[in-house]
Amino acid sequence: MSEMTLKIIGQKSMTGRLGKEEVVVIPFRKYQALLQKLEDLEDVLDAQRAMAEYRAGKARPFNDYLKEHRSKRRVSSSKR
Repeated sequence: MSEMTLKIIGQKSMTGRLGKEEVVVIPFRKYQALLQKLEDLEDVLDAQRAMAEYRAGKARPFNDYLKEHRSKRRVSSSKR
C-alpha cells in the first residue's frame, strides 16, 4: 500500500504524494465551484466558436437543423 504525505499550503488546502502521484486535497465545495467555473468557461468558448462560424458564413437556418435532427431521431428509433 502506498504511503501518503501531505503538506498544508493554506488553511484548507494540501498537496502531497500518494506513491508516485502528486495530489491536491481541497474542500468539496471548493472543488464543485472549480468545476462550475470550468463548465462556464467551456460554455463561453462554445459560444465564441459558434459566433465565429456564423460570421464565417457557416450558419444555417434553425428549421433546417430541426428537420435534420428529427429525421435522424426517426431513423435511430426505428432501429430499436
